[in-house]
Amino acid sequence: MKTKLILIALAGFLSSYQTGKSDHHNEEKIKQSDHIPGTWTRSWISPEGKSTSMTKVIKAMKKPNQFVETISSTNEKGDITSKWELRFKIEPVVGNMLKFQGIQNRGMDLETSKWSDWKDNNFQYLFQVDEFFWNEVMNDLENSTKRRFTRVMSSNKKFSYKDLAKRKLSILKPMIGTWEGSVEQVEVKAYGIPAHTQKIKHPIQFNKDETIMFWHWGSDSIDAYGAQSYDASTGHIIKNYHTSTGVQMTGKLIAWNDNKFLWERNGNTPNGFLYEKCLIDLSKAGIFRHKIVVRTLNGVPQPEEPEILLKKVN
Repeated sequence: MKTKLILIALAGFLSSYQTGKSDHHNEEKIKQSDHIPGTWTRSWISPEGKSTSMTKVIKAMKKPNQFVETISSTNEKGDITSKWELRFKIEPVVGNMLKFQGIQNRGMDLETSKWSDWKDNNFQYLFQVDEFFWNEVMNDLENSTKRRFTRVMSSNKKFSYKDLAKRKLSILKPMIGTWEGSVEQVEVKAYGIPAHTQKIKHPIQFNKDETIMFWHWGSDSIDAYGAQSYDASTGHIIKNYHTSTGVQMTGKLIAWNDNKFLWERNGNTPNGFLYEKCLIDLSKAGIFRHKIVVRTLNGVPQPEEPEILLKKVN
């Protein structure tokens, strides 16, 4: 009997020790958690056609990966229509996707400016966050409510446009270099190029901090100067270029994989409005493949243009 009591006491001690040890074990900090604190805002038009805005101010709590957000909604006049607070934690899901897990919430009585008591909350959704954007996905993907918040910028150097732009544009690094080649060019009315053998030189480079990629497309029939950069308001990599034949184009990168880049672009020419989808394929080392996938001028499909193959010379 005495031995049994000793064993029970020892088991209780070990259990208590393990619990205490576990309580003092810090949860590993999730990499993206540094991007979460700050002020985030979004605006939209309600089904009634009225402008509505939501702002959330998020602060880190003592425990790793736990935060408290104060959310305010305002109407088109700027009046606050609701205000509440939510304590939450984040959990990794896959890639940069995180799970938002509510812990507790409370609301404010706007007439008295008094907070209600905290109560348990099980609000959940998936989201991604970076230096500039907070993207939420609720319910299922097909019928989801998708919301995009933009960070209200401050002097915090952790959230530098330069760092974000450099990271986003890094996928274009395979384009860097000088590319040369020739093509039996058909007439291209949109660009004012006659049918002939076009000899091309195409140097591409970054600026010093790699936040802008700029290039020249030169031949005996046309000069084009352009640049690619990261648009922090939309989250897209955008392209702009001008040609010596009077074409001004604006576009964005709409798909990429395995060093293949699909650009969608449009603009004005002396002959009307031009729309294109252009594939730049660098999947083979030292080869720059340029293929116009779609081209319309004033809505009319244009003759197919041969693909252009350039070789890297430096």
